[in-house]
Amino acid sequence: MTMNNEKGIALVMTLLIVVVLIVLGSVFTLRTINEWAAASAERRQTQAFYLAEGGAHAGLDQIDTLINNYMLNTISASNPQVVISTTQNYVASGDGLGFLDNYVEDGGTPQLTISGSEATNTISTVSLGDGSYGVNIIITEKSNPAATGFDEWQFPYFFRLESTGQAGNIARKVLLVGDFTVRVQRDNFAKYALFTNQQSMPNGTRVWFTDKTNFAGPLHTNDRYNIALNPSATFDGSVTQYQETARFYNQGWPVLLDAESNGTRDVPSFNSGFTRDAEQIALSSAVQKQDMIDQALASDTISGDGIYVPNDGVQLTGGIYVEGDADVSLNTADVLDGGGVVLYTNSVYTVTQAGTTKVITVDETANSTTIQTVGIGTENFVGVPDGVLDVGTIIYVNGDVDSLSGTIQEDSELTIASENDIVVTDHVRYSKYKAAVNSPGDAGYEPPYVATSINDARCSPGCDPYYGQNLLGIVSWNGDVRVGTSAPDNVDLHGTILAQNGIFSVDNYFDQGVGDRGTATLLGGVITDYYGAFGLFNGSTGQQIAGYGRNFVYDNRMEIGNAPPYFPSLNTFIAFTNDIIDKITLQEGGF
Repeated sequence: MTMNNEKGIALVMTLLIVVVLIVLGSVFTLRTINEWAAASAERRQTQAFYLAEGGAHAGLDQIDTLINNYMLNTISASNPQVVISTTQNYVASGDGLGFLDNYVEDGGTPQLTISGSEATNTISTVSLGDGSYGVNIIITEKSNPAATGFDEWQFPYFFRLESTGQAGNIARKVLLVGDFTVRVQRDNFAKYALFTNQQSMPNGTRVWFTDKTNFAGPLHTNDRYNIALNPSATFDGSVTQYQETARFYNQGWPVLLDAESNGTRDVPSFNSGFTRDAEQIALSSAVQKQDMIDQALASDTISGDGIYVPNDGVQLTGGIYVEGDADVSLNTADVLDGGGVVLYTNSVYTVTQAGTTKVITVDETANSTTIQTVGIGTENFVGVPDGVLDVGTIIYVNGDVDSLSGTIQEDSELTIASENDIVVTDHVRYSKYKAAVNSPGDAGYEPPYVATSINDARCSPGCDPYYGQNLLGIVSWNGDVRVGTSAPDNVDLHGTILAQNGIFSVDNYFDQGVGDRGTATLLGGVITDYYGAFGLFNGSTGQQIAGYGRNFVYDNRMEIGNAPPYFPSLNTFIAFTNDIIDKITLQEGGF
């Protein structure tokens, strides 16, 4: 029997086609959904990667902020001498991470966490669009820090930036590694053999460089130099001045010339060059005066004129502070064994204020100080009067120092500062130094010096008798440093002198009744607002007729980074890096 009902077949075929279409539609829909999901995941992965990469570069910016902002500001706000001392200590101990820990601060808050051999800083989750990133900054030492030259140290580091980008539930990681070097540079006024704001006396009187003037070491003035006679002054260090022209005596008819000499009339010897039109350099700020006061007085209170050596009853806590005018005498005292052999030598500071005299004996070896108040009694303390920060001995006189004289013990680093004048009444000498040979200007003259090391090239076979740590700074904040009338002929003064608002000069330098007092030999440097007079010379013959001739001998130890404790510095002490981004390697993936 033949089935002839085609309608049923058509229905079946229709249903089959519908099922196939539904299946195909479902497949296409699922594929579309899957492709959308895959595309979305890929987009989130890409987004997460770029977030992670952006985080890594944010980490680079953070390192720049840590060093070139936080560290720079902390260094700039710190007492320069303290920066010098601590930096040298970190270099000596090879502790680069300790240096970072000490100086990478923001508002006094440390910005790095030290754990073992790593210093870390974290950028917490930062939202960006609909994603976020976070960064771990890890800094390690690349090599030991080192002194690299005059007024410069380098601290090399590796850095590792672990950055995680998050987009939805997708996280990607980027590792950025490289290295940088922190450079620490300082510029201290002690480096100058002579520095002046104005190359004249405060009343405008010009002071001339003549053949009685000799300088060894760098000079700078924010004015112009005055040069007279042939031969004229001798300069063995670099000489710079702000003005474009120097002033030459020109047989009593001064001329301004952009030159090193005035024909054959006024002819100095610039043995290391004469730079004119140099940049101005600002003298230190008064903030550093308060630093000195704080170091000397600590947290002690004063109850009127007197001599204060701050202590807690057992241990010294500051330096030596004097309220009122005072006399200061520097001496030494040998410590002997039972057989009379010298074991070592102590520093002795005798300070007189009004009717009170205190003899302060500092025993660095035993870390103790004895204070004898003459006519009253003696006290003994642990520690030495090295200020709050233990940089070196500091004596601050809130008044005049009417008399300064004596000898600085060979291992003593000392700064004497006053509010007003300081008068030198006798020789002030280091106990360990090489005396001059012959006189300035004579054949075979050799200037005095303190050796920079046991192997200083200036002495052979060794510099043991001439090598000491003795350093002296003499600072007047609002007065002058003067060589008094009672000072001897051919006076010696060893130390670096700063008169922030005054001059370094000789009392009665014009007194022809006293006449020629020989030569004043300074072993150190002079930093003053104006230039002080030392003597008179005959404009026709060049002969010295009153006062002292100058023989300013540079202390080469200043050239290799030394300075008296708490001594005012140029405001250019910086710590920075400029090579964070130079050598980086980007790596995607896990940490």
